[in-house]
Amino acid sequence: MEHQQAKTSAGNHSQSAASGSTSSPENKSSQMETIPSPNPTPSSTVDAGPYDPKQLRRILTNREAARRAHSRKKEYERKLEREAKEAEERVAMLASQVAFQRMHLTILSRENSQMWERLQVLENHQAHKEAETEALVKERETLLLLRNLQLQQQQGGSSSSSNNPNNVQKKIQICTFSFASNPMYEMNFSNHRVFIY
Repeated sequence: MEHQQAKTSAGNHSQSAASGSTSSPENKSSQMETIPSPNPTPSSTVDAGPYDPKQLRRILTNREAARRAHSRKKEYERKLEREAKEAEERVAMLASQVAFQRMHLTILSRENSQMWERLQVLENHQAHKEAETEALVKERETLLLLRNLQLQQQQGGSSSSSNNPNNVQKKIQICTFSFASNPMYEMNFSNHRVFIY
């Protein structure tokens, strides 16, 4: 009995092994259908077309265009950096020039105010000189008038009015009053004497 059971178990084991061996090719074929092959056949390359010459040229062209665009972008960035640096240097130079011009303007403003003050002093001095000149002219006219009166008194005169000492004294008083009434030229007439010859 034991020998028959061993045979039957061995037979069952052989059948299971045979069934396993017969089912393995089907499983392998199903796995091969689901997993794509690493080396595609020419028909699959024609259908998919990733290695089409036109598409390859297009890809290379796009890559070259992208490379040129990236290069242009980098060059443009470097250009902007150079321009920004130059602008900063120019701003610094202009700032120093502006500071110098402001200082120069302050100096010129101070000199201008000083010149205006000096001009005002000169104008006042000129007005004072003109007033003195006018007073001297009036004094000269008065002295000439007194001299003429003295000459007339000395010569004796031709008319009775000119020979009258009272008239001569009145004219002298009028001349001295007009000369002394000038506010710009002060003179003490009490110390001066008019001599009539």
